[in-house]
Amino acid sequence: MIKAKEKVQSADTLKLRQRAEALIQASSTESISNLPEDAVRRLLQELQIHQIELELQNLELCQSRDNGEALIENYTELYDFAPVGYCTLDRSGTIQRVNLTGATLLGEQRSKLMNRRLGLFVSDDCKPLFNEMLAMVFDGQQKKAQCEVVIHPKGLRSPTPVKIVAMVSAGGEECLTVVIDITERKRLEAQVLTTKDELELRRAQERSAELLELNRQLSQEIENRKKLEKTLRDSQLRLRNLSANLQFIREEERKAVAREIHDELGQLLASVQLGLSLLAGEYFDHPKLNSRINDMEILVSNAIRTVQRISSELRPVMLEVLGLADALQWQSQDFQKRTGIRCNLTVFLLDNRVHPDVAIVLFRIFQESLTNVQRHSQATEVEAQLVERSKNYTLMVCDNGKGITLEEISSPESIGLIGIRERVFILGGRMKIFGTPQKGTALFVRVPVKPKEI
Repeated sequence: MIKAKEKVQSADTLKLRQRAEALIQASSTESISNLPEDAVRRLLQELQIHQIELELQNLELCQSRDNGEALIENYTELYDFAPVGYCTLDRSGTIQRVNLTGATLLGEQRSKLMNRRLGLFVSDDCKPLFNEMLAMVFDGQQKKAQCEVVIHPKGLRSPTPVKIVAMVSAGGEECLTVVIDITERKRLEAQVLTTKDELELRRAQERSAELLELNRQLSQEIENRKKLEKTLRDSQLRLRNLSANLQFIREEERKAVAREIHDELGQLLASVQLGLSLLAGEYFDHPKLNSRINDMEILVSNAIRTVQRISSELRPVMLEVLGLADALQWQSQDFQKRTGIRCNLTVFLLDNRVHPDVAIVLFRIFQESLTNVQRHSQATEVEAQLVERSKNYTLMVCDNGKGITLEEISSPESIGLIGIRERVFILGGRMKIFGTPQKGTALFVRVPVKPKEI
């Protein structure tokens, strides 16, 4: 390579020298011969310097030419054997230049690809995207654009997914197109998606198993709770039945005790009072004895009234003799007399013959309501009403006191209200109570005319 360069340099120098000699010969020989020797010597020296400069320029030009050829050779190697395909397209998408890699991707010889449109190798469903990309580049909307399409190479190669990057040239008439094979990337993406789907499926299966286990535990818990609720309901029902039986036994015991007190103790006190009266008649002439007898008669009379009061509180005789309406009227009058709180009672019954169990429950509820009014309400007036309607008895008791609160209604220490609820439940009825601050409390009780079987 160096010897060749030296031969080129010698040939160029010889030509320059021959040209210079010809120029010298063409000039007048006489003019040169007439020149002084110093002028001739200076002229030869300048010619030698000029010759050296020409030789140096010739050497630089040769080096530049060699470098350019090397660069062209390197560019050609890089262009043809690049790992991606390069295509130069005109405005119609026709291939003007293509490297070997691009020809390999398209499955054709490079010579056969010239003047063919790149869009012919793009799949039909991807052509709109490819054409849109070229239009954007050539119309100046974007200097550089890209898209991912599938190409169908000629020959035995299967469809290949590629990424195409297009960049317009400086003149705007051509664009350099880079075609990158993304088969491996697509495969990895598909593998990642498959792995992700498998992972999600595995997680879903694990979650499903966890949910099934939780569902089983919840079902077991629900079953246990149902059993517990049934046990509690049965226990509550037994307790209510026991309470009903205790109420019945209590009323029977009150009835028996009231009868014993009224019959036995009342008759005994009446006999004592009669004996004192006879004794006072026999010894009327003894003033001191008569005074003692009168005092004893007063004590016996008070004892008889106390016996009557206790007997009526235990079991009002008039409830059995006169009926529920008169018993309630007597209770309201006695309450007003004892407390000074005015009590207005209205009774509307279709039949005064009320079932004994219902009658005693309504009487006790009315009695307990008046007791609560006396103890807690600070009321001055009570309005009560008992009405028979639609095979039900409705008892309403309202006062004008301070009003009961929600905490007092739900408090386990409200023994009176608990007793009323239990009595109402025994008959299969309903109860409602509510209060308004500084306006009073209202109690509503509805029980059937015929009580349910216990």
